Amino acid sequence: MTGDHPDRIELRGLTVRGNHGVFDFEKREGQDFVIDVTLHVSVSRAAASDDIADTVHYGDLADEVAHIVEDNTFDLIETLASRIAEHCLDLAEHVEVVVHKPGAPIQRSFSDVSVTVVRSRAASNGTPGADTVDAKPAENEAYLSLGANLGDAADTLDQAVAALNRHPRITVDRRSSVYRTAPWGGVEQNDFLNLGLIVSTSLAAGELLAVGQGIEVACGRTRELRWGPRTLDIDLIRFSTGGGELFFNTETLTLPHPRAHERAFVLAPWAELVGDTEVDTPQGRRSITTVLAELGDQEITRIPAP
Repeated sequence: MTGDHPDRIELRGLTVRGNHGVFDFEKREGQDFVIDVTLHVSVSRAAASDDIADTVHYGDLADEVAHIVEDNTFDLIETLASRIAEHCLDLAEHVEVVVHKPGAPIQRSFSDVSVTVVRSRAASNGTPGADTVDAKPAENEAYLSLGANLGDAADTLDQAVAALNRHPRITVDRRSSVYRTAPWGGVEQNDFLNLGLIVSTSLAAGELLAVGQGIEVACGRTRELRWGPRTLDIDLIRFSTGGGELFFNTETLTLPHPRAHERAFVLAPWAELVGDTEVDTPQGRRSITTVLAELGDQEITRIPAP
């Protein structure tokens, strides 16, 4: 994709104050973001003329990127990085943007949180040869399972649902009751609060998963202990396109979720939202009601709405 323009113009370490984040205090108080931009563009004309008019003015580029950070408010740095990249496509055929969030609200020692996006004019314009993997139909539907058991878990779930619904390409259509469930996996920890969501989205499955993981990070999620305590967990369980349910298996995403049938905290909110649908099991597709009955030893309690 970058073979036609091996030259690069790079702007690194641009530090700008912005008000981006899932939490209200992040939008209110703001924090520093560090931006790296790489433009893949030929500099041969400027090298020959020695005229700044024939190249990208990196001072102007810094100002333009800074204004995008300062003049907008987004929940996710994924969205911020994408907006910067879209702007930079006016200057180059192919761009790479990294947004660092060194002040992310994570209750662990860490050195950096960053998101990298890569965009090209060919892919943006849908020209032949553009990357079409996981293409984006006009409208998709997904079932998401959310859980938390650290801090104010109920408030975290509320903020996560609101963050998903604020995304310009995601709409929360239905939200289940909150369920209190015993921890999964044998790790000693507090009970979880769980809920389920039906969302409609123009994002592809991998993009929706990335948005969920971005919200997890913003809420302080770490992945140090499998099945351990967590501030927030957002799992993509099922994803349907206009052509039907998506079956997908990569290192980072398997659809439908391969262990949904083992987890009452996934199935009970799902059944509340869609009724007695079928879920994949090793014995084939079976009704949620039947599978839930077989999970009767899992402690789960529906919490009445206040």
